[in-house]
Amino acid sequence: MNRIFSILFLCIGLLTAATASGQSAPATEETSSVTDRRPAQTLFDETNSYLGNKFTEFNKQKLPYDQKLEAKTKQEQRELAARNAATLHKRKSLSAEDNYYLGMLEHLAGNGDASLESMRLFLKKDPDGVKAQTARNVVVLYAVNKNLVTEAESAVASYMHHQPQDIEDRYKMELIITDALYRAKEYGRMITHAKEMCDAANSFALTHKSDVFKRDDMLLKSASLLSEAYAKSGQKEPAIKTLEELRRLALSLPSGTLYKQATFRLTNLDPGAALRKLEEASGDGHTVTPPEIIATQWIDQEPKKLADLKGRVVLLDFWAPWCGPCRYTFPRLERWHESYKDKGLVILGLTNYYGQVNGRRLTPGEELAYLRDFKKRNRLAYGFVVSDTHANDLNYGVFSIPMSFLIDRQGVVRFIAFGADESEITALGQMIKKLMDEPFNGKGEAETKADGGPAKR
Repeated sequence: MNRIFSILFLCIGLLTAATASGQSAPATEETSSVTDRRPAQTLFDETNSYLGNKFTEFNKQKLPYDQKLEAKTKQEQRELAARNAATLHKRKSLSAEDNYYLGMLEHLAGNGDASLESMRLFLKKDPDGVKAQTARNVVVLYAVNKNLVTEAESAVASYMHHQPQDIEDRYKMELIITDALYRAKEYGRMITHAKEMCDAANSFALTHKSDVFKRDDMLLKSASLLSEAYAKSGQKEPAIKTLEELRRLALSLPSGTLYKQATFRLTNLDPGAALRKLEEASGDGHTVTPPEIIATQWIDQEPKKLADLKGRVVLLDFWAPWCGPCRYTFPRLERWHESYKDKGLVILGLTNYYGQVNGRRLTPGEELAYLRDFKKRNRLAYGFVVSDTHANDLNYGVFSIPMSFLIDRQGVVRFIAFGADESEITALGQMIKKLMDEPFNGKGEAETKADGGPAKR
């Protein structure tokens, strides 16, 4: 497994967690000398705000982005941090809080060893509060860099006994330790921390449902590392189970991309896993209602909410006119529509306004006319749903197409098909038949009635 993280991701979060913004100007030679008696917090605030203040200044001057200017400004901040840290080092005695700000200055300056030592001094009395929790983040980062994994583990344990706590901070610290143990081939210890990562990732998923990219990234990394730790420890069954559970979670969210990535990893670990997809989709435990469809226009379909379609089997097919693999799936979709439309299957082709076709710019009205003509030319009788935003893609975690979501008569996502591979299309057809044969226990539209007739064009 490739290393899946960089320690750089932690830097910005650490700097914003426990600081008050300062607006002071950069230190001059006089203010950075031994006579500089400004409080440690002021020195840190000056340094921490330097980058943001400079970028604001560049924006006011309407300067175009310049990679060299950005690098130069970041180097200036590091140099300022080093000067202000040197100012604090010259003082005869520092309070615990002074050591905290000194540690943060050394962190900004890129002096990991010095930052670690200052944070150790600050944390000697095992304090509570935001600054202490931020300091523990720093300790984990630089202790691991020095191969002091046990010290990093102690810092995380202490973090969990103090307040406040942040799910992302907990996840990042566990990720740093997990990665270090992977590189050290200590897979037994790695399992413990990868489990903590999974726990943090699941907590994040529950409380940050709209942050799809970060949510899915955290879930995938944590489950992948846990599965890898099990596999490297010779425990293949738990490794497989971890990725199967991730796929089930992806169904319930739903997230097509997470499901796809989990399936790839599972197939690499267990080539026979794809054959268990239909067995997996039993419907047990998946009770989360999928997001409602957001539509600007409906073509050959009366506008419907998913709640209105309860009692039907619904296939949401995400596609685009420029997508070649999408077109490959059209004959099967049309065949399923004809075979099952009178038995309760509703197929909806979800697409967006893209503002162009074959390199030619189109207005929404022109694009809608194109889609109607496209539908006729391809002899697709099922309904199209068109949106002027990518909200449906985000809500369903769709970042590659074609991708289809199959919803059972109870209104639960039971299957996700991705790509135009023949095995995926075949599996989707098998799952449609399976759900069509399942009874419906509840109130909904009559199963034998079609979709209410085509909408007016």
